[in-house]
Amino acid sequence: MKKKLLTIAVTAAMVLSLVACGSNGGNSETKAVETSASETAAESAVSEGDGEKTLKAGATTGFFGAESLDPANNWDGWIMSIYGISENLFRLDDNLAPQPWLVDSYENTDDTTWVFTLKDGITFSNGNAVTAEAVKKCFERTYNNNTRAASTLKIDSMEADGQILTIHTPEANPTILNDLCDPMFGVYDAESEIDPELGASCTGPYVATAFTAMTEVKMDKNSNYWGGEPAIDHIELKIMDDVDALNMALQNGEIDMIAQLPAASASLFSDTDTYTIGAATSTRSQFLQFNLESEALKDVNIRKAISMCIDREGYADVVFAGYAKPSYGIYPDTLSYGGTDGINLSVDKYDTEAAKALVEAAGYTPEKPLELKLVTYSYNTGLLQMTDMLQPELEAIGIKLSIETYDVLDDVLQDGNFDIAALSYALAPTGNAQYLINMLFVSDGTDNYGHYSNSDVDADAQKLETTFDTSERDAIVKDLTQKVVDDCPDAFIASQQLLIVYNNKVTGVDVNPSEYYLITNTLDIAE
Repeated sequence: MKKKLLTIAVTAAMVLSLVACGSNGGNSETKAVETSASETAAESAVSEGDGEKTLKAGATTGFFGAESLDPANNWDGWIMSIYGISENLFRLDDNLAPQPWLVDSYENTDDTTWVFTLKDGITFSNGNAVTAEAVKKCFERTYNNNTRAASTLKIDSMEADGQILTIHTPEANPTILNDLCDPMFGVYDAESEIDPELGASCTGPYVATAFTAMTEVKMDKNSNYWGGEPAIDHIELKIMDDVDALNMALQNGEIDMIAQLPAASASLFSDTDTYTIGAATSTRSQFLQFNLESEALKDVNIRKAISMCIDREGYADVVFAGYAKPSYGIYPDTLSYGGTDGINLSVDKYDTEAAKALVEAAGYTPEKPLELKLVTYSYNTGLLQMTDMLQPELEAIGIKLSIETYDVLDDVLQDGNFDIAALSYALAPTGNAQYLINMLFVSDGTDNYGHYSNSDVDADAQKLETTFDTSERDAIVKDLTQKVVDDCPDAFIASQQLLIVYNNKVTGVDVNPSEYYLITNTLDIAE
């Protein structure tokens, strides 16, 4: 694709480039919710009076959109962490290394036994104490309600004694601390009533008081927050999927912050003293997932031909305004096991002529095209722009591509009602390569909607489960990457940066590459 065409497309529409989680889209039906059982706890934790501070932030469906505030519901735990409502036993630093958070100390007593001593004096927002038993019951409920839990962290059994939580794993687990940083393992009070919409009492600096699914959440500060009383009294988070409206809202002072700023919008705020753009290299990538149960896509050459028709360089440079890098492997080169050094690439450039030859060899031509259906998020205009540009390129080589968009992709993907899915995932948000591997590449992966299966990849994934040495782990991931690149079950497109823009009244913003932590007790805003 020529960059001229990319430029025209960018001019035609602002780009909404980021989605916070895998197939997260949430329920397209929105429902206003009044506070109920959780409201009393919230009110008790909120300070009243004149001169209170309110921060208003806007974002897109993928970053702010939640179906409920139940931390164990689907991907909503991710959103709960972003909101500053839930917290984990461990927290990732700026290098994606896990650090104790709700934990005072820990010990790996043998290959399969981990002993965690929780900090004293921490309470949930409802006033109940955070004990080892409370964490145990929380994890048990999460495992019962979220299918991702078992694939992310396998637990054999747990024991609770006062503030000491002992976790037994079925095998040695070298990445358990990383795994415990996944917001899916956010700590909440599972022993108290959990509101079907507002969710449970958690330990974070803010407590939800009102909620409209996929639209808005309002929160008040937890004055008894164990990490120090937040400076901001009230937080209002709004979902605005019209990028122009989102940008205008910040410029007009209707909101104070845009979380996950579309890269194409950066120029609106970069050349002024009014705003600050915070950036961090994330592990987020956009990619195509092929349905290998689709008869034509069983042919690896067809999959590679489609991959060759993606102008990754132009897409990264123009659509993302330089805030992304083209991706021909899997993981970004910021990770020790990422990049494509040492990888033999069969697709290493934009090459429509080579793609056409592969398609013709399979018996398809522009006159007798292969017809395929691509599905993607209706709100991710970055992916929409990419697929719109891909469509004529494929038609020219003998592939007729129809594009369908959905507010919610989960059911479509699970039902297998697609040939290609255009997706956006954080590939290693906990710093652990197994996060993505266990979702996408192992035969029974939770997000392996394309039904990819390679016994050698499964074997590499199994090795990672019990290998502690970092260099050995990196070598295994490189080997697995080579196998996946050869098989091309997915075509990775671009690795991008996390951008947050805010007016200069706001201070204390921490842009973490994990994407997990936005609303913290360090935030402040001038009155």
